[in-house]
Amino acid sequence: FRNFLKLPEVKSVSLALGSAVHSTLEFILKSDNKPTEKALEEKVHYELTKEGIIDSKELKRLSKDAMSAVTNWMEIYYPHLAKDRVSERSVSFKDIMFPTLYMYGKIDLTERFPDGTISVTDFKTGGVKTASMIEKLTEENRLSDYMRQLAMYSYLIRGAEKGNIVTSSRLLFVEADKKEKNALYEKRISDEQIDLLVRDIKEYDEQLKNGEWINRECHHKGYGDNIECEYCKMAKIFKK
Repeated sequence: FRNFLKLPEVKSVSLALGSAVHSTLEFILKSDNKPTEKALEEKVHYELTKEGIIDSKELKRLSKDAMSAVTNWMEIYYPHLAKDRVSERSVSFKDIMFPTLYMYGKIDLTERFPDGTISVTDFKTGGVKTASMIEKLTEENRLSDYMRQLAMYSYLIRGAEKGNIVTSSRLLFVEADKKEKNALYEKRISDEQIDLLVRDIKEYDEQLKNGEWINRECHHKGYGDNIECEYCKMAKIFKK
């Protein structure tokens, strides 16, 4: 909603931290050799300042948090990366079912192993989500946001590579503690889940074209004082 309307807003500290961690992991994945700790510290510092973090105490605290996430990832996951890998890969294709749409996505990490299997990974910052939370369908019988994202990656690769199947779809919560059992979520996306995604694309495309999109029921669940959906509130303002 915000991106579509191009609403200007200040990035939160948590989002700035997430962006810095993402950029540092991309830097590692695109490096020919394993970066030194000093190189990683300099990269983290650069990315945080680029995100607008200039207060020295805040910069020191966030740098520590970012380095903790990055070094944990280096220790646990870096040694097991496939040699054939692509970071921040852009994938697109045209689906004959949707001649007016252009399917596009960017995948944090795509790995291809010698046995022909394909793995995609999306790096997540912030709180860990359990498998039950990720896999639970919404009240409208739709995929959760996270599961829809993974289904989209499988759908894109299958379409762009003429049938290649993603064997393993993963969400990696990079800020999780080393002992957190839910730090890595891994699943093979089924045809049924891709069918649910395609159904959503078809339904949303039709509703946007016939104008029914604005009449969709909101399923916002507020808590405390935030009982009204902020997007419905903005929509009322723009309707005026």
